[in-house]
Amino acid sequence: MANLASSYSSVGREQEALPLKEEVLESRKRLLGPDHLSTLSAMGNLASSYSSVGREQEALPLQEEVLESRKRLLGPDHLDTLSAMANLANSYSSVGREQKALPLKEEVLESRKRLLGPDHLSTLSAMGNLASSYWSVGREQEALPLEEEVLESRKRLLGSDHRHTLLTMHNLLFTLRALAMENELRTLAEVALPLHEKVHGFEHEYTVWIRGLLN
Repeated sequence: MANLASSYSSVGREQEALPLKEEVLESRKRLLGPDHLSTLSAMGNLASSYSSVGREQEALPLQEEVLESRKRLLGPDHLDTLSAMANLANSYSSVGREQKALPLKEEVLESRKRLLGPDHLSTLSAMGNLASSYWSVGREQEALPLEEEVLESRKRLLGSDHRHTLLTMHNLLFTLRALAMENELRTLAEVALPLHEKVHGFEHEYTVWIRGLLN
């Protein structure tokens, strides 16, 4: 049942996945107990589906419980604990609670740097998430170096035309515009435009927006 639910989620059929995930969670709680790692995995999966369909208020208490239980059972530095922390932080961001999200995102980044290294893709994801939160609370000057580092690392590791690289480029353009760094903005936009045209097409919203920066 859990595998079928995950398959539904992977193809965007969350409404079919949700009742299965709810049933899996209730069954595992009853058969294995609330603290079993398989129960916590089911809880995290259900929370992810709630988030995907915009039910963040239902996702949050599940994610909080998963994080606290994994901290206690696995320790604060376990990668599964850090994933739970990142998921909770992203949900806080989704409902506008950035002051709750920020310390979690900072902790995830520092821990992943230490455990996985600065170039690991999970570390770069954490760095981008933290930059996004800094941007959301008006701390663009702190977001800027993080976004620049993520962009350079993703270009080197994934290539300039990878979708994650292009997304980072797009975010950095927003930050440069917010900081009125016109020369840097134009230089990056000139690089970004042909890449977005190639990957996304000439009429994609990102492509059109970048073209507008150069006009």
